[in-house]
Amino acid sequence: QMRIFTRPRRGGSHNGDYRDRHIPGGMFSKDTALIPKDEYDNYRYVYIFKDPVEGLVSRYGHGHCVHVGGDCGSESNFPSLDQYATGGKDFFKIGDFFDKWTTPNPSREYPVLCINYHKIWDNVPSVVEALGLPEKYASTFPKRTETVRNNKTGAKEGHNNHSEDVREKLRKIYKSVRDKIFDMPAMTII
Repeated sequence: QMRIFTRPRRGGSHNGDYRDRHIPGGMFSKDTALIPKDEYDNYRYVYIFKDPVEGLVSRYGHGHCVHVGGDCGSESNFPSLDQYATGGKDFFKIGDFFDKWTTPNPSREYPVLCINYHKIWDNVPSVVEALGLPEKYASTFPKRTETVRNNKTGAKEGHNNHSEDVREKLRKIYKSVRDKIFDMPAMTII
């Protein structure tokens, strides 16, 4: 079933950067209106995925864990990223979440447009077309920006969370899903 979700509230943004707008965390409301099945073609279900190592280094937290349906435990006992990586287990269940959205499911009544974050900027016109938007929107697509988090960042912040050691541990945990991600094309309709 597809549900209508309210748009994220628009906050101020500096330099036109879309990343500081509020995006809801945790679980989405399940009491919003259902979209009638005969209107499914008017909507796009979009799943954008990226390397889980970079995703966790960028957005690690209890709310993210809850949102993807992980084994999160209580927020008060939630481990630091360094502790999580050292534990060596995918408590976020990122592999399961990825497979849920990128594998055909006969009971799913609508298509899912799966977009590989790492390949978006080389395929903007195709992404715009797949979303059903006019071609002119390709020229308005945001420029690619990346926030670098590394050993220097960790030293400056006074913790090990962004170190290459943590990244290497996360690469081991997420090897199989990373292999799938880097093998997938820019877009797939499931």
